[in-house]
Amino acid sequence: MPISAVYAGAVLLCLTASHRSHDFAALEQLSGGSGNELVETLLAGDGIAGGIVLSTCNRFELYLDAAPHALEAIEARRGSLTLLRGEEAARHLFAVTTGLESVVIGEPEIAGQVRRALNHAERTGAATPVLQRAFSDALATRRTVRERTGLGAARPSLIRLALDLASHRITDWPATKVLLVGTGRYATSCLEALRDRGVHAITVWSPSGRGQEFGHRHGLVQVSGHAVAASASRADVIVCCTTSTELVIRPGLLQGACPVTAHAAAQCPIGHPHASERRRVIIDLGLPRNVDPLVADLPGVELLDLEAIKLHAPFQHLAVADDAEALVRQAAAAHGTDAGPIGPAVAALRSHVSDALEAELARVRRRYDDETAEKTEAALRHFAGVLLHGPSVRARELANSGRRDEFLDGLHAVFGIERPA
Repeated sequence: MPISAVYAGAVLLCLTASHRSHDFAALEQLSGGSGNELVETLLAGDGIAGGIVLSTCNRFELYLDAAPHALEAIEARRGSLTLLRGEEAARHLFAVTTGLESVVIGEPEIAGQVRRALNHAERTGAATPVLQRAFSDALATRRTVRERTGLGAARPSLIRLALDLASHRITDWPATKVLLVGTGRYATSCLEALRDRGVHAITVWSPSGRGQEFGHRHGLVQVSGHAVAASASRADVIVCCTTSTELVIRPGLLQGACPVTAHAAAQCPIGHPHASERRRVIIDLGLPRNVDPLVADLPGVELLDLEAIKLHAPFQHLAVADDAEALVRQAAAAHGTDAGPIGPAVAALRSHVSDALEAELARVRRRYDDETAEKTEAALRHFAGVLLHGPSVRARELANSGRRDEFLDGLHAVFGIERPA
């Protein structure tokens, strides 16, 4: 397995749009389709070796491994996205991964989103060694920042901030009825935040039809069809975190209309004639949005969407943020410095482990049910990351002390990874 010579001249690029540079309407448009079209166009371009898309509720980013001659075409096609390159792109990725660029500084969910973006690109063959090394170093930097500053060790997040904001209306959380819309990974974080507040009466609805499995796994009541309207009418709080690109909560649903048909409220067995008089909070964490903004016009309804939540995001303690930013700058500089002498070798080792991991995961998916396979995959990917962290750190230590050849010889002897020419 040779360490590819494509590292010579390769440029790490980042095309980014986030809550800091764009309004949520623009981010919604990028997440809803126009961003995907841009990604397809750029990845098909000459000189682009690979790319990783990072799309979350407050950012849309594309990281590229590009040849220098591709820069002009990328610049011409990037639209409203900001273009970062080289060490600046790495520093941005590291800051994003540590939570410094989040709406709520230090929120922990972003690290998992970065890891899943890398895993997806590895499965589809879009993650080149240059990109693998950048994302691996970003995740390692996140661990360093957390250990040295404590940033990210607590549990600040968008859902927790939203629940704080809702507390001026919801004064007795243990007695609160909640409808959770969505069954993805972020829904699990939302469920954890709700239970931390003592909420027990939680019903789950999956517009994609996966609610039964999620409900069974977490001990929740699952609703579908006409029962959704009844549950929505009884809920004091509705939390939406589905990946659906459609609006799933509309005024009609809160007034009794069925979400799966065009039937009127009279045809839905909701049995709750005074629902419109109740005070309710709707939390929309979706991008594209999950909730029609018109629900805010209904009597007694307060809508907390991403834009409203951002306005109330607290400032992180300045000393902690400054320390974290300094560590990010140091890590990005080191990332750029070791790209020539040791970076390709570390990336080749990661590729070697990744190939073995994907082969094992394919066997797991064939042999076990979906829930078991998902849990096994998460555990194996975490273990692979931990396994690679030590050798990556050791490689840089050896390179910095003039012992690069020892590491390269070891890779060749143990894994058969050839030295660069």
